Amino acid sequence: MPESYKTKGIVLNAIKHGETGHIVYMYTELHGRITYYVKGNRSGRPVVGKSRIVLQPLTVIDLIGCKSSRGEMHRIREATHHFLAPDIIFDIKKSSIALFMAEVVYRVLREEAPNPEFFRFFIDAIRTLNVLDRGVANFHIYFLVRLIRFLGFHPSNEYSGNAFFDIRKGEFTVMKPQHSFFLDQQTSFHFAAFIRTTPDTLEQPPLNRVERVRLLNGLIDFIGFHHDAVYRVSSLKILGELF
Repeated sequence: MPESYKTKGIVLNAIKHGETGHIVYMYTELHGRITYYVKGNRSGRPVVGKSRIVLQPLTVIDLIGCKSSRGEMHRIREATHHFLAPDIIFDIKKSSIALFMAEVVYRVLREEAPNPEFFRFFIDAIRTLNVLDRGVANFHIYFLVRLIRFLGFHPSNEYSGNAFFDIRKGEFTVMKPQHSFFLDQQTSFHFAAFIRTTPDTLEQPPLNRVERVRLLNGLIDFIGFHHDAVYRVSSLKILGELF
């Protein structure tokens, strides 16, 4: 009999497998990132549980899972919503940000190992995005800046006036780096501002669209210096068009 377990899980991605099956990647509280095999419904969408939960990105569920006796993908026996996030489902801007968040985590966090602190941050970020009224246009920036800390290469020093951010060294410097891997002074200033930003103050960094896109691309370059898989995040372009 396969070993079963209870955990919370956050859906990252689902890929069709065969005629009706799906491979579903989730970030779980108990095991970190886990891959599940889930059957689809008549419409071809992956669903689980008696309540027929559709596993779209950033759906948060309580699940009973089981390991395969042959070391293959896990299965989900039962699942219920841990909480509902209607604004993320029906608001185009929030749903686009949610897709981006799920894609980034899917690309850069691949370890099957628990990280309770990150799981709490991730699930709190989903709750916050769902109820956020002001500063929505900056939320994906806030999420990336916080994610960088969990990835282990947060800036190693404090920002000082008119500094550049050296991507290679991971630090702010008043001297312009002698290579091309750095953020300009204005973008570095905005980066430093977001390090101090909280969800309650997201509307305060006064960014226009050009500045926001420049900062987003700069953060992707910083993450990509360590995890080049982040460059394959397809929803990045959508955010540039929306915000």
